[in-house]
Amino acid sequence: MLKLTVIFILFFLGIHIANAQDANQDIKLPPIGKWLERDGGTPADWLGKKYKNKQLLEPINVVIIDEHSQSREQAIQKLTTECKKQGYKAKHGHSCGYFGQIDSTLFAQITAQKKVAFSNKIFIKTNNHGRIMGPAYYDGKYIFVAAFSRESFRLLGRIHHSFRSFTIARNDFCQKLAKRNVYKIMGRYNLANRVDDDCSTTADHDGEAIMLYANK
Repeated sequence: MLKLTVIFILFFLGIHIANAQDANQDIKLPPIGKWLERDGGTPADWLGKKYKNKQLLEPINVVIIDEHSQSREQAIQKLTTECKKQGYKAKHGHSCGYFGQIDSTLFAQITAQKKVAFSNKIFIKTNNHGRIMGPAYYDGKYIFVAAFSRESFRLLGRIHHSFRSFTIARNDFCQKLAKRNVYKIMGRYNLANRVDDDCSTTADHDGEAIMLYANK
């Protein structure tokens, strides 16, 4: 039953996002890196955990665009405030120190707190969490990138987190941020960062980032 519910939700979100994409083809974006990156520019690999015996790479799967803010600080404040209001607070219990590449520049996570990420639940529960990097100022807009994933908490053997999904976390975060009139879903941006070869994988990620656009 749970599996059928998840499939229905993803199908519904896919239709909603695809319709948004059809109406918005001309948003100008800078070059965006494909991966959540460690210091030094190497792709993050989800704490070294294996997925189906393959290295699990962490894709950038959200792009946030703000042309209304008058400063970097204002853009950050707007975004973090809305994240908090929609249940994605900055919570402890997550790895940190990651970067995202925008227009050939590496940008750090926007919260300087250690072991913190934006999450919809405490780390000892199954949660959607993500790191948001930026913003870069490009073509009159502030651009953020983010990488969201879903994890579960395990006590058996030793305490650890297990990967569940990139797609579920990405879609849930974007749908929550689009609930009010502060951001809206503008469509999808093809980052071509879906991988599934003999050594590495991006699991259920489809290679695209959802674009959120600030309305005000």
